[in-house]
Amino acid sequence: MGRHMAASSSSWRSKRLKPRFYKRKGFWAGIFGFSLLLSIIAFIAWNAYSKPYRERAMTYDLERINDIEVPSIILDRHGREIGRIFVENRSMMAFEDIPQNFINSLKAGEDSRFDTHDGVDYIGVVRAAQKLVTNRGEITQGASTITQQLARDAFSLKAEAKRRQESGFQRKMVEMFLAQRIERRYRKDEILGFFVNRSFLGSGYYGLRSASLGYFGKEPKDLTVYECASIVTVLRNPFELSPMNNLEANKKGRDHVLWRMKEEGMITGKELASYQSMPVKLNPRPLQRGTSHVYELIAEEARNAIGEDAFAKGGFTIRTTILKDAQDAALAALQSTLSAIESQPGYIHARYADYKKSTLPPSYLQGAVFMMDHETGEVLAYVGGRDYAHSQYDFVAKGRKPLGTAFFPFVVAAGFSNGLTPATLVEDQQMDNRMIMVGGREGILGEWGAENSKPVFEGEIPVRKALEKSKVAAMIRFGSKAGLDKVAESARRFGFQIPDEEKLPRMLVGWESASMLEAVAAISSFARAGETGAQSTVYVDRIEDSTGHAVMQRVAQEPKRGQALEEATAYQVHNMLQGVATNGNLSGSMSDMKPAFSGVVKTGAMHDFSGCWSLGYTQRIGCGVWCGFLQGSAKPIYEGAFGKDVALPVWKAVMNTLPDELLHGEIARPASIVEVDVCRVSGQRASQYCYETVDDPTTGLPKLRDARVKEFFRSGTERIPICPVHSGGMPSIDNHQANDDNALATLDAVPVRAKEPLLLGNDPYLSEIASGKNRDELEAAEGSFFRSIQSTYDAIDLGDEEAQLPMSQPGKLEIEVE
Repeated sequence: MGRHMAASSSSWRSKRLKPRFYKRKGFWAGIFGFSLLLSIIAFIAWNAYSKPYRERAMTYDLERINDIEVPSIILDRHGREIGRIFVENRSMMAFEDIPQNFINSLKAGEDSRFDTHDGVDYIGVVRAAQKLVTNRGEITQGASTITQQLARDAFSLKAEAKRRQESGFQRKMVEMFLAQRIERRYRKDEILGFFVNRSFLGSGYYGLRSASLGYFGKEPKDLTVYECASIVTVLRNPFELSPMNNLEANKKGRDHVLWRMKEEGMITGKELASYQSMPVKLNPRPLQRGTSHVYELIAEEARNAIGEDAFAKGGFTIRTTILKDAQDAALAALQSTLSAIESQPGYIHARYADYKKSTLPPSYLQGAVFMMDHETGEVLAYVGGRDYAHSQYDFVAKGRKPLGTAFFPFVVAAGFSNGLTPATLVEDQQMDNRMIMVGGREGILGEWGAENSKPVFEGEIPVRKALEKSKVAAMIRFGSKAGLDKVAESARRFGFQIPDEEKLPRMLVGWESASMLEAVAAISSFARAGETGAQSTVYVDRIEDSTGHAVMQRVAQEPKRGQALEEATAYQVHNMLQGVATNGNLSGSMSDMKPAFSGVVKTGAMHDFSGCWSLGYTQRIGCGVWCGFLQGSAKPIYEGAFGKDVALPVWKAVMNTLPDELLHGEIARPASIVEVDVCRVSGQRASQYCYETVDDPTTGLPKLRDARVKEFFRSGTERIPICPVHSGGMPSIDNHQANDDNALATLDAVPVRAKEPLLLGNDPYLSEIASGKNRDELEAAEGSFFRSIQSTYDAIDLGDEEAQLPMSQPGKLEIEVE
């Protein structure tokens, strides 16, 4: 037994003394060799597997890493910036301008080992792999470094992988190798600068500066730590985490970035608590973008000039014909004027302030402004609608609306071109609506053109007064005298589209629609000796590349134009239009125009007040404003929405931005025009007794005003009768003549005028008319007035037509026979 125990003890000692397997000689050498073999095999396998991705990463041109879109700058005609055109809303920053708070937030939130890795964060890769396993294949944590994200964005690796039908892992392979190339090529600060300027930061913002202005309304240098963290968190999901889309989600992500900054020692625990308690408060003041109707037109012209591919790269300077002051005033005045209308008590339509973005076009009150140099076609101001973001419909380019009473100057032009003269008298009395049928088929035609709530009918008046006061019934009667065919034919020469089937009386009140360009070019004809304003437009004058080299230079050429009417007729209408502001329906409405203004303006409205215009010009500039509803609502903007109250304020605001040299300039009187003093009341040749009673604007009391005005006739049409209203003596305050016993005898149709002086009987008042040279001198003398008594019908001048003496038919002769 002892021997057995001894043997057993010896066996135990021998087993205990036997070295363990990992202590045996050669074990670790074997392990090392085996590991080396596996490593070699893995390296060879990895090298073989990764070779195509590594090789592909070598094909990318790293010079393109900063080849990002640079906005093209739009300058006005004086070199002032008025906007930017770009596909991406971006504003470049130098690295030294990037605030350290943002850099710290970026590193803490996206890549804490950015300063030490070679483009790939291997620790992060392992951690992400562990998360992938523990979450059963669900990706909950990324491992892309800032450099990898830069590589992905700069070379569109996601789009390329999709095109190649590759997996996300395969795309990551290329991304890693490309990131390492970038790290070998560029310094860390350069990489950060590239990334900050290129990154998409949600809500249409690219780069830190555009996001800083777009979200918080401040330059990057003024961002707080927590605002920087808010922007950084958007990188993880630009749509879901944008503060404009989800404030709560953005705050949660921001607070996580702030916690990471505390973990990295960038902020203290006290600061963390303070920053996390702050709300995400937005104050957007985004960069001015190329998002307006005129910018789209400018971009289109630039693309056509230099090519789509070249234009897409950006960096161009586009010098335009736009006048910044006029463009800004047009936008501001249109918005403020229409908003004021919408804020009136009882306004029943949709309001701009209540509009919610939807697939339907906005139904609120709209407006448009168009100003051009009618000589060259250069556009100075262009507003195609109230808000481009709400609706891209361009009224200036595509819209057509009835001119309403703004069409009256063209009716007068048609009449003067077809035998009527400034001495033509028309009846200003009520008119049966059945003659024109606008707004109904019966009743009395309204007098909306005068643009006051209590229009007055004045009986027989000259056409000047009818135009100046925009009298509807009187202008219809004048147009009827001219003839509908003649008015339609004349309107077409101005550039208006008048269908043959629409030659109806309602055409005379501007029933037919016109475009903004047609209207402005047409009204400018009266400043251009009858030639229409430019019917083709110019927006871009010159385009320069980033080096200042001109890639497009406009060649001056004559714009498309038409001859609407004769020079003499154009001047006649122009002179009458000048009276709209002094004696007509705009009297008192133009006092806030700059003193240099020497042009004219004509407002107009529809019978139902659903839209209105303001059209006018100077010697060089034509401008039009329209306000109304795009959907063609038959409801009034408001009851009594006159052009002088709706469209004219915008027109004046835009015109007042013009320099004096464009506001001033007299329209030359042609040699074929003869000047005659006529009476404003009768439209006939004025005498020294032609006065009218008007209300004194200061005292409100009636006073006498000289009724003589300069009227302009075509040579050969100036022989008109002497005023039959005032020629018998001086009028009194109550507008009755002080002495009408000696009034001239007149015929009902054509006033009788003496052809030769003839006096019968005694001459106690020394009224015998001198003859020959002495007579001409006396007639030219101021205040001279001659009258002769005619006793023979041979000496009567019946004017251009022989007057018929009406005689009743004799009664039936009956002979009574007894």
